[in-house]
Amino acid sequence: MASEKVGQMKNLPLVSIVTPSYNQGQFIEETILSVKNQNYPNIEHIIVDGGSTDNTLEILKKYEGTYNMRWVSEPDEGMYQAINKGLRMAKGEILSYLNSDDLYLPWTVETVVAHLTKNLSVDLVYGDVISLDMENKTLELIICPPFNLKFLHRAGGFFQPTVFWRRKVFEQLGGFDETLKFVADCDYWMKVGTIFGIRKINEVLAIDRLHGSAKRSLYPDVWRNELKEVRKRYCKSGLIQKNLELFIYRLYGPFWQRYYMVKFLYRYLTRHKSKDQSAWSRFLSIKDLQMAPWHQLLIRFVPFIGRRNPRWTIKRGIYLREVNSGTDS
Repeated sequence: MASEKVGQMKNLPLVSIVTPSYNQGQFIEETILSVKNQNYPNIEHIIVDGGSTDNTLEILKKYEGTYNMRWVSEPDEGMYQAINKGLRMAKGEILSYLNSDDLYLPWTVETVVAHLTKNLSVDLVYGDVISLDMENKTLELIICPPFNLKFLHRAGGFFQPTVFWRRKVFEQLGGFDETLKFVADCDYWMKVGTIFGIRKINEVLAIDRLHGSAKRSLYPDVWRNELKEVRKRYCKSGLIQKNLELFIYRLYGPFWQRYYMVKFLYRYLTRHKSKDQSAWSRFLSIKDLQMAPWHQLLIRFVPFIGRRNPRWTIKRGIYLREVNSGTDS
């Protein structure tokens, strides 16, 4: 049986997931479990720690040897240097990075590999996300638009924990710009979009956790200013055209939000009548599991989705039970 499993893994592309970390002991164990409990078997998890002084190293040692994870802890010059270090260590055909405070859903990697295997002209994929506000105890289902390069320039990027790309992208473009401290991912996606094929997967692929110690929360003005400078690298149009594009984006944004929410709602209402494993099928299948309370609450209120992304109140911590169970079938 063991040799059969090894043989099956050899036929599956290796997926390398890099996690940068620094003093994130309160979050990183849940992130580790969300990778460890993936339905997809051929994964390597590389954790690059910047010399944490909290309980992070104890947690890393706890999971060392329990799955295909390796880690290093040494001082670095920031998150993107750590990510680049991990990407250079990676052996996978498909690459990604997952911050130490974010989470995958059990089907995330399996869904991504299936899509990239089927669509050889696509080099980078992204999906939908649950944004979890740890301070206000609310979650928000965010449906992202299909890929459009001009829209990417205006919006600034995708939800990072949902993004995966082929090794050839890294081999051709190299790593992330380490001179940027907040938006090197946005810069990278824009760079990829000018050369490679990008496609949206209509599936919820990650949980993006928002909390007071997140860099974007601590330094919102610096984040916005960096993003403005990155946009200038790729948006070559004049001031009038830029303002026109921004105006169109603001009109288009609410339209696609409503359109895709209606599409999502239709999929929800017809999920038992169709055997089609297409848009959001894995996320909608949660209803058939032994669900954590937040999943029950989430599904129960889907029919009442309004004009914008839905929000619900949850109790802290209970959302992790299903994410980390690895019981999805």
